Amino acid sequence: MTISWQDPALAIALFVGSILAAVGHHIYYASLENTPVYSETQQVWAIRIGTGLALLARCGLVATIGIVAAQQTWATLGQKAVSIGGIDSMFEVMGNPWAFLNKDLLLRARRLYVVAGISWILPLVAVVTPATLSVSPLVTQDHTVAKVPYYNFSNTDGWPIFGGRGYYSGVGPEVARLFTTTYTSNSFVPQPPLFPNASYDLSFWGPSYKCSNLSEIIQTKNAATWDSTSFNYTSVEAAFYGEIGPPTSPTGVLDATKTYIFKTAAPELMNNMILIGTAGFNPLWDNSDYNVRLICQLYNTSYNVNIRYDNGIQSIKENSVEYLEAQEWDGDSGMNSGFLNNGSCAPDPEANNATICPTYYMTHYIFGDFLAGRILTNAIGELLYQKGDTMLGAGSAPVFQSGLMDCPEIWNATDFHEATQLTSTFQTFNRCRGGTLAAAIEDLSRNFTYSLMTYRNWQNVATTMAPVTVSSSRNFYSYNQQTLLASYLASIIVTLGCIIIGYMALRSNGYTGSTAFSSVLLTTRNPDLDRLAENNTLGQKPLLESIRDTKLRFGMIRTRECETQPGFGLDGTVTPFEKPVPTQVRKRGTESR
Repeated sequence: MTISWQDPALAIALFVGSILAAVGHHIYYASLENTPVYSETQQVWAIRIGTGLALLARCGLVATIGIVAAQQTWATLGQKAVSIGGIDSMFEVMGNPWAFLNKDLLLRARRLYVVAGISWILPLVAVVTPATLSVSPLVTQDHTVAKVPYYNFSNTDGWPIFGGRGYYSGVGPEVARLFTTTYTSNSFVPQPPLFPNASYDLSFWGPSYKCSNLSEIIQTKNAATWDSTSFNYTSVEAAFYGEIGPPTSPTGVLDATKTYIFKTAAPELMNNMILIGTAGFNPLWDNSDYNVRLICQLYNTSYNVNIRYDNGIQSIKENSVEYLEAQEWDGDSGMNSGFLNNGSCAPDPEANNATICPTYYMTHYIFGDFLAGRILTNAIGELLYQKGDTMLGAGSAPVFQSGLMDCPEIWNATDFHEATQLTSTFQTFNRCRGGTLAAAIEDLSRNFTYSLMTYRNWQNVATTMAPVTVSSSRNFYSYNQQTLLASYLASIIVTLGCIIIGYMALRSNGYTGSTAFSSVLLTTRNPDLDRLAENNTLGQKPLLESIRDTKLRFGMIRTRECETQPGFGLDGTVTPFEKPVPTQVRKRGTESR
């Protein structure tokens, strides 16, 4: 007998081709990893190509195992007697899973059973490996230069309401609405997003208030800056107690004309100062017995902020806020500041050294009007708001509608507790920004400045170019190479084991076997088998039990002429192969091609 190397060579070629397809699959997916997906079509074709390579690898490995199974089938039949039912299962097992249920196949052809089982499991590699390429959204950052809202405090368009001689007598409706929205929302008015997700830094000058304890002001700038004939106080301290006064008299007897829970004044001659007194107690600010006394001064302020949008929602982070110069000019100068330098002011490049900013004056005007007045309780315990000679319910007070009312300096007053029945009905927690009244007023002033970036009259004239970092979610390929490599490596290793089994079977057979019909035809030339097949030549299922349980063996059988030939015979009539089969007999009995 001689071995034809056509099928073994094909098995090796298929095995090597499968390895190349697996390596190509890995290289292709690795080349796509972390690259952007621009379209659905691109994604679909990537998966199609990967699936094609997986199918090539799978087909090559399964075909290799099929060749191995053929060799192992003949090796088993040449060594053991197997029932015809078992032989049927051996020939069918590569294409019919029911064959695995045959007991003879399991007991007498274990190697073939394992090889066939591997061939059925191996196609899973074509399911697992294409799925190792997926698409994941990642946030990417692009840098661009864009036009962003800015400030022009020299531009008073829409800011003032004018008096009869051209002086400023009030604040325009758009600015007033912005301020109202700011203090009622306890936050700045957000800008429309440049991009859904973006951030940029912005530096500018603008107004803000710095609030200090009265005792600090007394030590640093207590001297009067006004004409005492017009404003009959000799110092800031005297002006404070004259305008605000203590919440109770020194004797502890209540004076209904002077007591308060919250009281403010913004005298025009006191250079942009707001005087504030409260009857509440806040341990974060003042541990004295005289309640809280504040003076808030308007400053020109240097801002450096980071403006950020997350899914279209704006936030502002203050990198630095530096108070520059206190605005040391009185209300009369502010009212007439529009006549100076055509309204230009110090924070802007075109200021021409002007020291009075009309928009700053109107900022102070609107803050003073917002805080002005007194919140008190009357003799029957009602909570009231007094502004000038007008007495209203406390709910009418603008400050009552803001987050300032949540500061302990106000709600922690005894009269406030009594008026609200010792409940927190009027308190919304966490709206006192910074925890103290001083910090909350400073925060409100900065938020109003930030809100001015949305001021309609500045949208076309107050812009600047800024470097913007734009964050966007993009789809990128993600490759799970561990799963792909592990799947292919396991498949290749078990296929290599099958090849070794096939090589051993080939050496044992001494020839190249086949499960083709010609092999069955040529190896069943036996009178005993002819008699067994009488009246059952269709080969239909189910097979008769008498035929199914008949045991056959493949080996050397004796013919009527006392010659021997290879073929299937009944158990006991067959001898194992011991010597080479003559060429003419081998061609007739074992060759399939």
